[in-house]
Amino acid sequence: MPRDTFTPAATPMKPGLRNTSPLALMACGMTLLGAALFSTSTLAATDSSAANTDAATTDTNSAAAVSQFAADTLSEAHQQLASRLQQLAQHTQAFCSAEGDVTLDTLKQDWRSAMLGLNQVNWVEMGPILQNSRQWQLYFWPDKKDLVARKTRALLAGDAPITVESLAEQSIVMQGLGSVEYQLFDARYADSPLTADSRRCELMTANTAYAANTGKTLRDEWQQFAPQLAEGTGAFSDSRDAVLSLVRALTVQLEAIKDRRLRRPIGLDNGGTANPYAAESWRGGMGLANIAATLAMMERLWLGNDDVAGIQGYLNGQVDPRMVASTTSDFVDARQAFAALPDDLAGILRDDPRNGELQQAMIHVETLQAGFADTLNPALGLSLGFNSTDGD
Repeated sequence: MPRDTFTPAATPMKPGLRNTSPLALMACGMTLLGAALFSTSTLAATDSSAANTDAATTDTNSAAAVSQFAADTLSEAHQQLASRLQQLAQHTQAFCSAEGDVTLDTLKQDWRSAMLGLNQVNWVEMGPILQNSRQWQLYFWPDKKDLVARKTRALLAGDAPITVESLAEQSIVMQGLGSVEYQLFDARYADSPLTADSRRCELMTANTAYAANTGKTLRDEWQQFAPQLAEGTGAFSDSRDAVLSLVRALTVQLEAIKDRRLRRPIGLDNGGTANPYAAESWRGGMGLANIAATLAMMERLWLGNDDVAGIQGYLNGQVDPRMVASTTSDFVDARQAFAALPDDLAGILRDDPRNGELQQAMIHVETLQAGFADTLNPALGLSLGFNSTDGD
């Protein structure tokens, strides 16, 4: 399927240069020398204060512009996710009511679209996505014990009515796109696809409606949180702190992509034995497409657009610009590497676990992650500490 990602700006904006005014005063005679020194000292102090004020204003404005851009971009992505979840719910209702021309393939495409939308926002570990287990509510993963399949089968085996209200009383495992994926794609149902009069349709209708409600709630909660990110208030001490919080989020989630979403299923942490079932969205065949969607949003926030320099533009004034340019290049390399791959990580691991293009993509993600963790973060004085991806 075509990759549904944001298109990054073609050319990052260049940071402005700062001008410094020289002091050039001549002293003539002892009396005039004293007066000149006094005037020079006063002028230097004034110029220094003005320069510092201008620099601070420039930095604050740049950080404010970047944090506003990030808040707006992520607000758009949250709205897009809510719309896609709503479309999945509406199409499921139509399919299960035998109304219109909605097909099973339509539902599968809607599910894939929703997963791409989710992966554009679920990596930003700040604000409402962390509240009430929203991430797992929308998609429970990693699922090392295959809880989604076990609990879905158990619920289908019962005879109690399945509604949105009853799902609220169920495990979080049952409330999101994971159960929908199982019902649409699992091999168990290859010879018995979803039909309008089935109990599976009853569960699918409740599942997708519940996920759509969660998507709306997340969108509304983000709209309330977004001004804090945009203005550097509330959870942030100022706009600079807001931008650096995004840098932290990028660093943490690049490590999660490297370790959880690539190294673990590829088998780099267990003696080289690939495990397709450890790949994200292995039933729906979206493991690599999900990663590409996350990287696309990260790169968009990094590059900005024609009006805002993005995170990279702000950092050019904070650290050695060569560090920033290197990271920009690493984003391009990673994007191109994933564009050369199919959507399905599990499929590659089953058929060709030593796939050279996959190995190259892995190397580019490691390089990108190391640039943040080992170069940019130390230069910015950032320490990561505990994060929610630890200990999974």
